[in-house]
Amino acid sequence: MDKIKQQANTVSQLVFSAETGETYKKTLSLTWDILRETGILIWLVICLTFVGGEWFYRNSVKLGRHTRLWYNSLGEKTEASEAEAAASTGEALLASVQSGTSYLLSRARQQLGIPEPEPAPEAPAPQPKQKATELKPAVTESAPTAAASTASKGAPAPEPTPKEDSDAAED
Repeated sequence: MDKIKQQANTVSQLVFSAETGETYKKTLSLTWDILRETGILIWLVICLTFVGGEWFYRNSVKLGRHTRLWYNSLGEKTEASEAEAAASTGEALLASVQSGTSYLLSRARQQLGIPEPEPAPEAPAPQPKQKATELKPAVTESAPTAAASTASKGAPAPEPTPKEDSDAAED
């Protein structure tokens, strides 16, 4: 029994000593710092992955557009309505994805300390070719309308043409 009391006394002196409390306090503080810094590191790696994915996506879309322009320039003709439907579907999908990811990308860049990239000027989308029957004639002003608009502004009226002189003589 004396041996047990002696061992219990030794253990209680070790557990309740000031040095033991300081050691455990330092251990818990250091463990918390390690966990917190590891969490920040994991978050930054996630942000970097997200920004890298966005970079890959932009370059893939850019490459796809250039490839499509190259392919279209070869003279291959496809059904216009199918191409327009596919293009409009792709644009709608792209717009919905961009609206959701733009906020996340800016926050991830902010977390990583990466400045926002300057938007590169994009090439205009190719316009579909119109058939000759679909072209609308340009609206032009006729001579009497031009003369009337000029006269209404206080400018001198233009001299009548020979046809107008003959019309006036008949009256």
